[in-house]
Amino acid sequence: MSSLYLEHFGLSKPPFQITPDPEFFFSGGRRGDILSALLHVAAHDEGIITLVAEVGSGKTLLARLMISRLGSQVCAVYLANPCFSRDEIIAAIGRDLGLTDMGNSIEGKLALLRDELLRRHALGQRVLLVIDEAHAMPAESLEEVRLLSNLETGQNKLVNIMLFGQPELDGLLAEPRLRQVRDRVIHRFVLQPLQADEASAYIDHRLRAAGWHGARLFSAAALARLVKASEGRARRINLLADKALLAAYAQGSRSVEGAHVSSAVQELPIDHPTPSTSRSNRWQLLATSVVLALVMTAVAVAALGWYRGGATSGAAPAPLATGPAAAPAPATPAPAPSKTVTPVAAAAVRVVAAPVAQPAAVATAASVVTAKPDPAPASSSASAPSMRQQASQASPALGTDLSAALARSEIWLHRPDLDGYTIQLAALPGTFGVDAFLAQAAAQLDASQVYARHSVYKGKAYVSVFLGNFESHRSAALVIEGLPAGLKTNRPLVRTWTKIKQDTQP
Repeated sequence: MSSLYLEHFGLSKPPFQITPDPEFFFSGGRRGDILSALLHVAAHDEGIITLVAEVGSGKTLLARLMISRLGSQVCAVYLANPCFSRDEIIAAIGRDLGLTDMGNSIEGKLALLRDELLRRHALGQRVLLVIDEAHAMPAESLEEVRLLSNLETGQNKLVNIMLFGQPELDGLLAEPRLRQVRDRVIHRFVLQPLQADEASAYIDHRLRAAGWHGARLFSAAALARLVKASEGRARRINLLADKALLAAYAQGSRSVEGAHVSSAVQELPIDHPTPSTSRSNRWQLLATSVVLALVMTAVAVAALGWYRGGATSGAAPAPLATGPAAAPAPATPAPAPSKTVTPVAAAAVRVVAAPVAQPAAVATAASVVTAKPDPAPASSSASAPSMRQQASQASPALGTDLSAALARSEIWLHRPDLDGYTIQLAALPGTFGVDAFLAQAAAQLDASQVYARHSVYKGKAYVSVFLGNFESHRSAALVIEGLPAGLKTNRPLVRTWTKIKQDTQP
């Protein structure tokens, strides 16, 4: 956020930072009511609580503010990055409770955790587990969290659980395999976008918290333009308001006008929330989804037929990777995704890393897991390429070596509209064995969908290998189920690209 305009407008600190800051908490838009409800639940009720909100609506600030206001009788364990395996999440909770040596077996970790929870219960202390970005959790880890809710004495639960996440969390919990988690949800809160009058009050509140003492700094036209462009999401309001203040400062204006907000809007990419939160479009979305599902099913069946029986229309399947870096080709084809997996995943997978013969809108899960695309000439497009097509054409040539996979990742992670999910196939220590693993992956997958990135975890260097780009957590999870057995040995998991970008680099 900019600080150039602070003196110009008489502000003591930046009013529109996107980093959650409890000093700027706005209680309007039912935020204050939900905070009070969460505090009451944390101190009295037992079970699993969910809070759902669109990206950038303020759920992280709400979680942190709630934790800061808990009494001494409640000990909160806060997990900001829930992309743990089912083994790791128990260890992470134990570490936050002060357990430094929990051993290696899951049974031993659970026994130590239960003993610590019993000790705290005997002292009259409640333990609250707060998981942020819970929509990105692997289903197996969610199930492990559910098992924690079973730890109890004769009368009381030993740990209460709050799941904060985007609307995809509802879809994740709706899956049949997580019905036992869903059945334990005793409260569900929804953080709605701010309405026009609430958004105006929010802007004024943050300005005055930052030291503004005058009349309205934003004109009526500027407020109307900003509220419409932000769609009521707090983070986008902050971004647009900050840039509008900077534009007003650059022109020497003492107030923010509509033209300044329009200039800010032009600088930021269009970022609409998921349609799931729009009541007016719900039926239209349902009808569109049904039609899309039928189309995707037909495409998936055709792809599965090609995959199982070979090409029957004159086009031979592309050969597997060969050469010294390639792993030996399997004697028989890897099993195709089941009929219940492919159509669902097909509707959500985005194939974007390299131009392919079929349109990205109808790409199937099989195209990520098995297809070998033939690069199309850049001049074959009859119209101007989209932003995603430009990213595809800017990608390095298809390759299975580490440098090519790293380059693809850097291009993807620097996109202005970075979002979505990917599958982490493996996190390999150092660089030893990475080329062999990449060759194995490229021999069974679409090489253009394989990415890699260096990271550091607990002081050790790793190379993480990723597969594909997906619209939803569920679509990625379904593709994991259809992966060849040899690529499941490292326990693939679903991660968000935004979290991957935040990983510590060597």
